[in-house]
Amino acid sequence: MSASNVTPIIPEAEAAPINRPEHRVYDHTITLDGSKLRAGVWHHGNKKDHETGDDLPFNEWLCGPLHVDAITRSEGQDSDYGRLLRFRNSDNRWLTWAMPNELLAGRPDSILAVLLGMGLEVDYKRRNQICQYIASQHPKRRVIAATSTGWHTPDLFIMPRQNIGTGDAIFQSEAANGDDYRHGGTLAGWRSNIGALCEGNPLLVLSVCASLAGALLFHVQRQGGGFHIVGDSSTGKSSAILAGASVWGHGENFKRTWRATGNGLEGIASQRNDTLLALDEIGEADPREIGAVVYAMANGTGKARASRNGAARATKRWRVMLFSSGELGLSALMSEGGKRSRAGQEIRLLDIPARRAFGAWDNLHGMAGGREFSDAIQRASVTDYGHAGPEFVRQLLASGDVGKLPEWLASIGAKFPSTNGQEGRAAERFALVSLAGELAIKFGILSIPAGTVQVAMLELFGVWRAGRGEGPSEDRQILKSIADFLAKHGDTRFSGADDPHGEARDRAGYWEGSPSGRLFLFNRPGLEEAAKGYDLSRVVLALDSVGAIAKREAGRAQATKRLPDGTRPKLYFIDPAKLEPEI
Repeated sequence: MSASNVTPIIPEAEAAPINRPEHRVYDHTITLDGSKLRAGVWHHGNKKDHETGDDLPFNEWLCGPLHVDAITRSEGQDSDYGRLLRFRNSDNRWLTWAMPNELLAGRPDSILAVLLGMGLEVDYKRRNQICQYIASQHPKRRVIAATSTGWHTPDLFIMPRQNIGTGDAIFQSEAANGDDYRHGGTLAGWRSNIGALCEGNPLLVLSVCASLAGALLFHVQRQGGGFHIVGDSSTGKSSAILAGASVWGHGENFKRTWRATGNGLEGIASQRNDTLLALDEIGEADPREIGAVVYAMANGTGKARASRNGAARATKRWRVMLFSSGELGLSALMSEGGKRSRAGQEIRLLDIPARRAFGAWDNLHGMAGGREFSDAIQRASVTDYGHAGPEFVRQLLASGDVGKLPEWLASIGAKFPSTNGQEGRAAERFALVSLAGELAIKFGILSIPAGTVQVAMLELFGVWRAGRGEGPSEDRQILKSIADFLAKHGDTRFSGADDPHGEARDRAGYWEGSPSGRLFLFNRPGLEEAAKGYDLSRVVLALDSVGAIAKREAGRAQATKRLPDGTRPKLYFIDPAKLEPEI
């Protein structure tokens, strides 16, 4: 018997009757009216025969297999509508994309660019019909759309490629790229090649545990904030950034630089919600914008924007731990742009010096030097990555202790001494990193002795306090500004108060002798200029904090001075010697 007469064991599928015009999706080759059709989306239609007027059937292949499995929308069923697409790409892999419906309002390019980029095979001539097909599908299934990564509910943590916990929701994004959260190698490899090296290296502990701490912000109801590692070139700062990035993804790909604009960083931050925003090289940022960017990244709210029709667009929101590095601290960088850093900015991004025994490191774990240690971390961050963060979330949910996190944070925070509100906020951030690290040790993610992380954070908190100085940050900045003003203008813009012929260019005040040296008698415009950017009442508080106002009248910060010309202005009597210790 010839092979052509053999009946196949499994007959080739035949298409069900078609009610033209309609779209059909075939996952495998199928026979229709005696013709074989390749797998994919087909448009089965009719066209008129111009001679007879009869309807002639035709079949058009649009693309590879592409299903619209569900309608996505917010829990309130009033926003974030979209389509859950499932398709097979050119490598025979089934992929999904929760596509926002908003993309259907524009040109097809934005949708096709994503599908083509993910490997969907498309008939180029009929590419625009693919969007028509998607819009024509109305599946009955409904799925909750999550428009950001991180905690969707207390029991569900959403990532672009996976959900951790319980609940029915899916990550929905215009870009549909989950590359940032990819994983490679193994968790065991990460434990050995990065986690184990944390022992004896406080800055490496800070990097890894700050990255894990992002997943705790939601449960302890805290805003984000971060740490900025400051040090010379080639000290290992960037390697610390890579180590933190490897907790959630590929070290190099998960990391970003400060070169991005404020708007660009908003988009990145929203993709990093409840995880880590790792930014290298702060020197690449615009010194004039960096202060506002730090506020935005830590506060977790993007700029309000209008759509094309003038209506307010949804504002991006996020909670992230920010981990940064650079050769300059925040204040120094802002000074380059002619800006003065505020205490709120400095507290949101804490400067930590990278001056350890070997660059950024203390314990080289038997390696030849700091460079070799840094190189080992860099290699590990792109070899074993993306496992520790998701495993931390899984273990946290499995422990059943999520509700205890606020209590545990308060308990650890009590061990970090603080003397004012600004220090208290910084102490709480170090405490949160400690909590994340000690939990990671308990969960077996970090193979270092219990208590190691807390000891390291207490040490770094002490380093930060010592570098910052005592008292509120604004006080130190105000006092330094006034002292710098006197050093620069003391002999040109002030003259003796009892000298009838004394002259001063663009007068800021007078001076008079005292047992401890000169007192400078500022007029109001002069003092406002010396402490430019601060309210005068705030300036007086800073001066009073060190007893720098040498003479005053009851209920006032000024005193009256009789001048040789007979006038009696009210002036601020300031002792410059009181300013020096606070510089």
